[in-house]
Amino acid sequence: MSRTPRTLARALSASTAVGLLAISLTACGGSDTAGSTSGCTAAHKLTTITPGELTVASYDYAPATILNGDNVSGMEGDLIAEIAKLECLKVTVSTSGGAGAVIPSVQSKRVDIGSGNWLRTKERTKIVYLSTPLWSDPQAIVSTKGLTSNDLEGKVVGSVAGNLWNDSLQKWLGDKFKIYQDDESIYADLKAGRIDALVASSASANYRFKSAPIEGVKVVNVMPNPHVPQFAGVGQVMLPSSLDNATLGKALDEDITKLRQNGTIKTILQKYGIDPTVGEPGAPSEL
Repeated sequence: MSRTPRTLARALSASTAVGLLAISLTACGGSDTAGSTSGCTAAHKLTTITPGELTVASYDYAPATILNGDNVSGMEGDLIAEIAKLECLKVTVSTSGGAGAVIPSVQSKRVDIGSGNWLRTKERTKIVYLSTPLWSDPQAIVSTKGLTSNDLEGKVVGSVAGNLWNDSLQKWLGDKFKIYQDDESIYADLKAGRIDALVASSASANYRFKSAPIEGVKVVNVMPNPHVPQFAGVGQVMLPSSLDNATLGKALDEDITKLRQNGTIKTILQKYGIDPTVGEPGAPSEL
């Protein structure tokens, strides 16, 4: 999800670290450290919070991340599993605090990386290391009236907490702008007509409507709008990591590049019904 540092104000209690779900998406059959053990040779020499593990803060945001019990899949879940294989690491995921806790968890070093459709932005370069782009992700206005990003004034519009455009929409729309804590609530209100539109990832919205359609719904990619600078370009999805662990960040960059070059990213996108051309996002850029 396209999240903003605005959520950093949320304090993380000690309980945030509770509930780590051990996920067996690992490479090397129980190796304790990244390196040449149990027949697995890591692509890089890394330091992670827990030796032998790659801890990931995430939440349910299909098709990027799909949580099912002790398993995570989705485009990013599958990609992280491939990265873990390259580095001989076991993946452990924390869902404590939901979307709003992901970036703070990375920044405070409670986890190694974050996941959940996070876009590269200028503001985030100040607080986390932005990996090289995974793929591009157009944002969209979702409504039953075919509204565009220039039709929102006077309308009741929703967005999930942490989206990078929330502050701009709040200033523009005032009390007609509503922030939700999860997708289930916001889509329920759209279906019931309690909001006129919501702003979300185009890929996420279209994926959702395959299994949970809303009659008459339209997903319209955003256009540049002077009130919302974040609508000026197409975002690039990344995996955030700590600024204090540059070795990990650089390793992620190289692993992502390798998985793009060998066709793994294209295969993952096709698996979830996403146009594989978005897997060639071009040179890194920030919104």
